[in-house]
Amino acid sequence: IFPSGTSKRLTSLLLAQHDNRAPPDGVVNVHYEMDLVHILGIDELRQTMTALVYVDEKWDDPTLAWNASDFEGMSKTWLPIENIWIPDIIIFNMLAHEDLLTSVRAPVVIYANGTVEISRPAVYTVSCEINIKHFPLDDQRCALEIASWSYDNHKIRMHATSTYSLQHYTDNEEWKLTNILITEGEYDHEGIAISRIIYEVQVKRKPLFYMVTLTFPSYIMCAISVVGLFARFSTTGEREERFTLGVTAILTMAVLSLVVSEKVPHSSTSVPLLVIYFLFNMVTVSVAAMSTGISMKVHRMGRFGREPPDWLLALFFLTPKTHMLYECKCSSTKDLLPNTHSSDSKSSRTPFLDRLPHCNNHFTDGYECMHESEINLRRQHLNGYVRMASRVDSFLLTFFMILVTVPVLILFYMMD
Repeated sequence: IFPSGTSKRLTSLLLAQHDNRAPPDGVVNVHYEMDLVHILGIDELRQTMTALVYVDEKWDDPTLAWNASDFEGMSKTWLPIENIWIPDIIIFNMLAHEDLLTSVRAPVVIYANGTVEISRPAVYTVSCEINIKHFPLDDQRCALEIASWSYDNHKIRMHATSTYSLQHYTDNEEWKLTNILITEGEYDHEGIAISRIIYEVQVKRKPLFYMVTLTFPSYIMCAISVVGLFARFSTTGEREERFTLGVTAILTMAVLSLVVSEKVPHSSTSVPLLVIYFLFNMVTVSVAAMSTGISMKVHRMGRFGREPPDWLLALFFLTPKTHMLYECKCSSTKDLLPNTHSSDSKSSRTPFLDRLPHCNNHFTDGYECMHESEINLRRQHLNGYVRMASRVDSFLLTFFMILVTVPVLILFYMMD
């Protein structure tokens, strides 16, 4: 506890011997420290980063020193910031600045040896080049270039702390802080060397939101399209709606790519990774839709009874099955033929048997050989070209499913 009036006497002394219009004599070594508190956001379209920081500046001013023994051992005091000289340190690439202590009369700490210390929180919006090549698995670097606006390095020299503290830092929901690089140096401005500090913030995007809302739905759409293009759900095997399904899937992925293009800068130097993924899916589904014409062409060749040569069947690991057309499979046909219990049942069966000369005659009452229409249907299923078309569908289905699955697995693996 100091005697009454000690602080007032010290303040009067310091203001009398200090001129806030004149810098200290000689070279002023400014020790600059910045603590990152929170990354408020990164705007990819405007290519800016907004961050909340704590700034601490220290320098020596001999005109603000005193003998502590003359003031009852008082070694520290506070003065209004407008009453002392302060260096004009700014962020050179700053686009907007909000001093959180503007409406507060924040004092400056003065030590007996003449050391002046200013601590303040601030919100800086700085310009930084956004690299969208690997979006949404991208890393960004945003630098804060700190230097004096008016004084060269013969008057003000900037010194940065070699380490940084993150004790006040809170994580951002979209960006993960990976590293902070602090470097000292000089830059030439119209032939004048100016001392500066570069405070570089390195962040990595958290891509889970984009993977869940864009990448995974795109994969589901592609997988369903591929299955719909090549899976055989009809008896004829010919489905002209395959092309309609492919066009619908392509249009859906085109809409998703527009969502991404509104998020990233409109740059002609590189294409975002996510857009490349959508384009790959569009090309894959387009090729898959065109490939269905091959299987439909092969299937149509066998609809009228044509049989492929044996070497072509062997190429698809198939064997001829024409002999199976003449094997008659007995089944109950009471609902298809005249009543077998009637008096003229034998006469009603005879014409039908005459139309099936290749059927076996080993049957019992109540059972008849396969109907002629069923034989024709069986002939179509056992046709070599029809079976080749089914084998082509299975191959293309497997190939294109692998083609659309591997990229999405790679993207999810790269998330780590």
